[in-house]
Amino acid sequence: MPTLIVTLCRGVEARVAMETDLLERRRAIELARSTEAGDANSPVDPVVRASWRRCATVVEDDIDTATVEESSVTRRRWDGSVIRRAVPGLAGQLDQIATTGDLIALVTDADGRVLWQSTPLWLRRGADRVGLMPGGLWHEAAMGTNGIGLALAADRPASVFSTEHWIDPVRDWVCYAAPIHAPDASQVGAINLSTTWKHANPLALSTVASMARLVEHELRTSPHLNGSAPVLNVRVLGEPRATLDGTPLRLTQRQFEILTILAVNGAATLGELHALLYGDRPVAPTTLKAEISHLRRALDGCLASRPYRLDLPCRIDATELPQRLERGDVEGAARIYAGQLLPASESPFVVELRHELDVALRTALLRDGTSASVLRFTAVHPYDSEVLERVGTLVSVDDPLFPAVTARLAVARTF
Repeated sequence: MPTLIVTLCRGVEARVAMETDLLERRRAIELARSTEAGDANSPVDPVVRASWRRCATVVEDDIDTATVEESSVTRRRWDGSVIRRAVPGLAGQLDQIATTGDLIALVTDADGRVLWQSTPLWLRRGADRVGLMPGGLWHEAAMGTNGIGLALAADRPASVFSTEHWIDPVRDWVCYAAPIHAPDASQVGAINLSTTWKHANPLALSTVASMARLVEHELRTSPHLNGSAPVLNVRVLGEPRATLDGTPLRLTQRQFEILTILAVNGAATLGELHALLYGDRPVAPTTLKAEISHLRRALDGCLASRPYRLDLPCRIDATELPQRLERGDVEGAARIYAGQLLPASESPFVVELRHELDVALRTALLRDGTSASVLRFTAVHPYDSEVLERVGTLVSVDDPLFPAVTARLAVARTF
């Protein structure tokens, strides 16, 4: 019995010592954050410090919980997730880790949206309070420095301890996360383990890294799993049209404008999107929110918020055209130029981009245009005699399209 008592006492002493070390670490991080100390003795990982700098310009200060989407949408995402299908037993393994280790186990998509979760009962209330639950959005731009967001942003396993978190409501947590990559090296999601900072577990980071490698191995050996996410194809040069996994979408002019902004710009806050869409026009933010809501419904929920961004792969001709020009593929760029970018749109972003695309293609045609590419361009701009004259001097009379170029030039010169 005395031996047992001694053993118990030593265990208590070890636990007290560990908690003391964790408390000292928490205080040191608070000091480093307040003084912005960056010397070699700083307790803050440079990767975390870099995240702080990014968050200082994009993350709102008054966030108290993550945005959580409807549970039905999240279930559909998880059901179709390439991660779930790559390792059908992943949820069971993570659930066991959560149960035995007193940890919250999470799987997210590439945007940091929680798709699946296992949470011990004693942690559930605190987790729900901050949106650490299925549907919760935890990418860095939405919730500041956190394990999930940092792992995805830095593209490496990462831990965020207590006061290293950007926002106050999650500074009582410690999070460990690792990104998951498809065979083409693109991110498909992340695995995360979280608990309260006093229960920090030094083995958790290596655990999530190992689990992520397991999923990546299965993805490499099961190539048929890839490409399962729905793909949005958008054409806004000429008559606008869009398809979601091959199914045509019935969208309004305004919805095509929003799609163009998000597909080209990548992401935008509500204020940024309002300015790009309406400029100085007195349009209420609620009007824009309603437009976004309708578009989200058309995209089956694949339009994320804070900031607004498309939550699925998107191919749009407005970005494909300049990419082809950068590669020197003038013929290919002209081939997809079926008309000006949303010609009826008065959106400041669209008007500016329309002009940029027209000028870029026209400049390339003046330098390297062929008869075929010029005829496609002048089908939209029939009176651009300068382009026609330039190409007319380059094509021979043997070119099958020479008569058409000559005829088009004659018409252009009459105006």
